[in-house]
Amino acid sequence: MKAMVLAAGLGTRMAPLARACAKPALPVLDEPVIRRLVRELAAGGVERVIVNAHAHPESLRTALKESPLPIDWVMEPAPRGSGGGILGARDLLGGNEPFLVVNGDMLVELDVSALVARHRECGALVTLALRDDVRKRDFGSIGYDRNGDVCRITERIDLGGEKASGLFIGVQVMSGRVFARMPARAAFEIIPDVFVPALRERERIGAWLQPASAAWAPVGTPAELLDANLAALHGVHVDPSARVEGAVVGPVWVGARARVAAGAQIGPGAVVSADAEVGAGGSLERSLALPGARVAAGAALSRAIAFDDEVWRDD
Repeated sequence: MKAMVLAAGLGTRMAPLARACAKPALPVLDEPVIRRLVRELAAGGVERVIVNAHAHPESLRTALKESPLPIDWVMEPAPRGSGGGILGARDLLGGNEPFLVVNGDMLVELDVSALVARHRECGALVTLALRDDVRKRDFGSIGYDRNGDVCRITERIDLGGEKASGLFIGVQVMSGRVFARMPARAAFEIIPDVFVPALRERERIGAWLQPASAAWAPVGTPAELLDANLAALHGVHVDPSARVEGAVVGPVWVGARARVAAGAQIGPGAVVSADAEVGAGGSLERSLALPGARVAAGAALSRAIAFDDEVWRDD
């Protein structure tokens, strides 16, 4: 099976951290989000991945330099949207077999075989992966009926007969015939321009529930990136090439060639990524220093992200 990872966004919600880096290339414990996604897809039996790119494509190529799967690239000179991006990869995704589409700005534990089995069983145009999650109040929910078919998409369309609802986690299986329903233009969005019209015409869109025990975390904003890094911490990890002269209070991650000067303190809850530096007397608590960041001497960071010589704070 093939999978497409959508990675061509402008990274607007990740400002200012995405000024020189594509959002999916930002790291969680020194591993780019997109590489973690591809690794999860490989574990699920996916054989090849298509990645679309627009802003800072070189950062995505670097992030996937050691990809566990072969990568095909689709470069977008202008953003095509969530639907246009898929249509632009039609020649690579084409055929009668279903394919996966995954948002590039998240972390997920995914039972690919169970999701695909559900899709084949219901014979739907598309099967959406949902999650019974309280965050649906913030992100919007998708309703499904007693047969497990989508009957409502947020406030966009409601066919009635709703049994329950879930949060769409940015994972879907598509049948090849979905391309026939796409508009003949370069840029469009998949939900309003394809899914909603399909439901109006009573085309079947299936739903599959991710088990509650499986992890899912959006990584689309600085706060979400910080939370994802802190959630991944376990114990104290200090790379052998790092130089730590200050105090360490776990849980903490210190990456390759990172430096923590004398008189500094990192933790509890701190990630000092590869090549980052914490100056003398500086402190990081529940904070992240991105690769190459410089935390000034005496600076105190709490719920913050250091990048380059700047700091984002979760005010």
